[in-house]
Amino acid sequence: MQKPKTKTIPALLTSTLVALLPVAGVVSAQNLVRESFTISSGAGGSGAAQTSCMISSDGTSWSGGVVGVQGAASVNNLGSHALAANVTFKYNVGSAVDSLNASYGAGHWTLANPKLTVQYTLYANNSRFNAGAGTFGIYWVGNDTWVQGSRNPVYATDAETLTTWAPQNALLATEQYGWSTPTYTGTSADLYTSAWTTDKTGIRQATLSYSLGLDTSFVRDITAASAGSDPDVSLYLMSTSDTLGLTIFTGGGQSLPTLSFDVVSVPEPSALALVVGGLAGLIGFHRGRK
Repeated sequence: MQKPKTKTIPALLTSTLVALLPVAGVVSAQNLVRESFTISSGAGGSGAAQTSCMISSDGTSWSGGVVGVQGAASVNNLGSHALAANVTFKYNVGSAVDSLNASYGAGHWTLANPKLTVQYTLYANNSRFNAGAGTFGIYWVGNDTWVQGSRNPVYATDAETLTTWAPQNALLATEQYGWSTPTYTGTSADLYTSAWTTDKTGIRQATLSYSLGLDTSFVRDITAASAGSDPDVSLYLMSTSDTLGLTIFTGGGQSLPTLSFDVVSVPEPSALALVVGGLAGLIGFHRGRK
């Protein structure tokens, strides 16, 4: 009579390890909450001047109810061309980070799915703002000490120039702005109408949401923030097309520029994971002796 086959020690350990692996998935990252931060609203007031700035190519700056990321070839409401310009936004995340650390523990959470959301308008009743399709980049910058003023922040057309003002920076996204909504494409006629006063939530004004990359320095700038020291994180929107004309509400619209992200847990080794690792070690030890 043939004896039933018995599993060797390596085979037994391997089968046990395979059985435990699906359970070990409980130590993966979990979504905890979603955080959102907006800039201070205003039409050039002290709050807005601290958190939004439009820097023109001649070094002058603006912090009103709207700001514009634009190239010199895009068209303003007079049919001519205003100066090229870039935009910076500053978000105070320190208090929220302190609360997250109190709830989950410093180092036990991180961020995922960061986004920048803005409300734009196709019509601006101010000749300093251009309109038109084009491209732009969204940068994280490590310089948070800026306020709206002459040549601060700096106007830059490339990362090298940006580095002269913010030595620490990182490109988080490269975007195409089509000067349109899903149901409407803007035309030059929008620059010569009163749409600004009658269409605050309609086809000429809508929101855009851009996904941002998880650059290590950008993530660290947020997770290391605190209300008592270095509470801010800054973004820089750089025009990369002469035809770009993106006008963003920083006051007076339905929504303000918003930075948001998911808060996710940082997995820790569990007792189960240690058991799995131990079994794998025993397999290796047995095979080595054999």
